[in-house]
Amino acid sequence: MLDPRDTAMDADKLQQIQAHARAIAALLYDETAPEQLTTLEGIEAAIRGQILEHVSPEIGLFLSQQRAVLAPDEAGDSKASWEKSASLRTRRKSSKSKPGLN
Repeated sequence: MLDPRDTAMDADKLQQIQAHARAIAALLYDETAPEQLTTLEGIEAAIRGQILEHVSPEIGLFLSQQRAVLAPDEAGDSKASWEKSASLRTRRKSSKSKPGLN
């Protein structure tokens, strides 16, 4: 279990996150159909969908770019990239062994 002291954030960074989150919330609010904002369930579903569609991919892209900048030579040795490569090799082998799939 994580110790909360290990995840404590600098107060200035926390304020920045809160300000950016409010700005994102305002943008998402403007793009949400009014009928979705009538219940807590509707608000939750609308915001979750918008975050998954618009916000999370941007965060993921940013983090993956940072990872590539910080450790470009390690990307090829990661377990995830190895598993993907092994998976591709397995699929290629199995498709070659099945007639009509080449």
